[in-house]
Amino acid sequence: MKALDKKLLDTEYIRNKNWVKLIAILKHQFSEWTTARLIRDGYDDFKMVYMPVLMNITPVGTNNNELANHCRVTKQAMSKVAKELQKRGYIKSKTDLKDKRSTIFMLTDRGKKLVIESRACVKDLTTEYQALVGADEFDRTTELLKKIIAHNDRTLLTGK
Repeated sequence: MKALDKKLLDTEYIRNKNWVKLIAILKHQFSEWTTARLIRDGYDDFKMVYMPVLMNITPVGTNNNELANHCRVTKQAMSKVAKELQKRGYIKSKTDLKDKRSTIFMLTDRGKKLVIESRACVKDLTTEYQALVGADEFDRTTELLKKIIAHNDRTLLTGK
């Protein structure tokens, strides 16, 4: 057996216990489940790629720079999605009075209804998962994921 083949075989256990793969599968399942539910509820023009932008607009509106940061995307990528959401009637925009170079995005009534429905979807799925694994276990898993995310954010900022 070649050395490279041996190294590959030595890492095979990771394929079956790969948490990154598990998170990717879970995200895909969530997207499918949510999309089906939103289509059922009349949001057939909605794409999951819109979700981070829509879900990070506060009730009083959010400026484009803050929105891009919360969505963890570039301002250009966020602007593209925001334009599509405006075209579909989910959000509207106005010039930021504090900074004329910035834009404030706000939810339209249609956008507000979608956010409320999306949050209801998450609440229903959370209740289902809590029944499946127990509320304490589910909450502990959520806290662990938040801890890992905070660690990664610190690591990315400091380079350590």
